[in-house]
Amino acid sequence: MNLKRAAVFALNLLGVVCLIYFAVPFLTHDTTVPNPDAMIPMARWEGAGTMLTAGILPLLFANSLGYLLLRGIKGKQKRFLLCFLPAALCAVLAAVYWIGSLTFWAT
Repeated sequence: MNLKRAAVFALNLLGVVCLIYFAVPFLTHDTTVPNPDAMIPMARWEGAGTMLTAGILPLLFANSLGYLLLRGIKGKQKRFLLCFLPAALCAVLAAVYWIGSLTFWAT
């Protein structure tokens, strides 16, 4: 494994770890407020939804690099799904966050 592949693998691994770190409080709907005296107090699930939204493009970039480096592997569809699954999951979770926020404010 050369240095370029190792760096892309580490970047993708970091992206998946961040995705899991922010997806867990979002999916469990953790409503604790870690800093209630902040200027804009935010529940953990709100902060996680915001960070998932901000992480879509960097994760998509990292997954694209991983896809380009795995060109030699057979099974193009499996490789595509494997590489872009974290970015798709992040986009779906961010969409759920924003759709839920918009429906809350519409009522």
